[in-house]
Amino acid sequence: MITIGRSQVSISPWKLSYGSRIQFWGILFILPTILFFMVFKYGPMGWAIYLSFTGYDIVTEPKYIGLNNYISIFQDPMFLQALNNTLVYIVGSTIAITVLGLGLALIINTGIRGARFFMSSMFLTNIMPILAVCLVWRFLFHPHGLVNQLLAPFGLGRIDWLTNSNLALPAIIIVTAWRFAPYFMVVFLAGLLAVPKEIYEAADIDGATWVSRFFRITLPMISPIVFFVIVVSALLCARIFLMPFIITGGGPGGATRVLSMLIYETGFSYLKMGRAAAISVVLFLIMMCFTIIQIRLFSKGEEH
Repeated sequence: MITIGRSQVSISPWKLSYGSRIQFWGILFILPTILFFMVFKYGPMGWAIYLSFTGYDIVTEPKYIGLNNYISIFQDPMFLQALNNTLVYIVGSTIAITVLGLGLALIINTGIRGARFFMSSMFLTNIMPILAVCLVWRFLFHPHGLVNQLLAPFGLGRIDWLTNSNLALPAIIIVTAWRFAPYFMVVFLAGLLAVPKEIYEAADIDGATWVSRFFRITLPMISPIVFFVIVVSALLCARIFLMPFIITGGGPGGATRVLSMLIYETGFSYLKMGRAAAISVVLFLIMMCFTIIQIRLFSKGEEH
């Protein structure tokens, strides 16, 4: 009901044009979803950004302190170490997941005997409970565990995977690639199956080698899939928490403490919620930067 002067005009959705009614009902149907994201996602994000400019310890009211939280965290050696660990972990895990997932997909795509069983058995790693995965790998990386037993014939001796500050983070990267590469293997396999076989047949007639076929046909044809895997795996690794928390607890000496762990410790162990919110904003900006850089690189590749 709309009032114009002293008269009232009734507007019903059914009196609108057909296109307007479609838009009206479309907005009406997606409104609950929009409200859900506003309340449970974007609302908390906005609250966290606000808290990052305050001093807040849960007990007292938030007090505005400007950029003090951001200045203090960038002067904190613990934060700088966690930031470096996070960047190394994201880059290392993303490369490992992408290369291993693509390699497994290429092997299965050759049609070797038992490929379906091989694919199904490997995909089970992705549906296992994360707690079970972490506990099993803690035993595997034990100084007398299976990993060292398998490496002993090569004369490597006992390796302290989880207590050596130089090896602890690479060990977490290995576990991450082992867990998530099979999932992206299925994604890569879907892309490989979509490549027309006629292109490979024409390349065989021209005498192309396997290497040239891969770099000149396969890789360009599945480049959108590669881009998708890189972006998703990087975002997945940026917010990893349970894996380093359970396997190493952030040690030794903070060598595996990532930003998500530092946010948890700062907010819930030391009750510095404003400082923890500032660290979470920095982590969000890192994820945004990775995404923007990858989009730019992919766009240039598409233009080329």
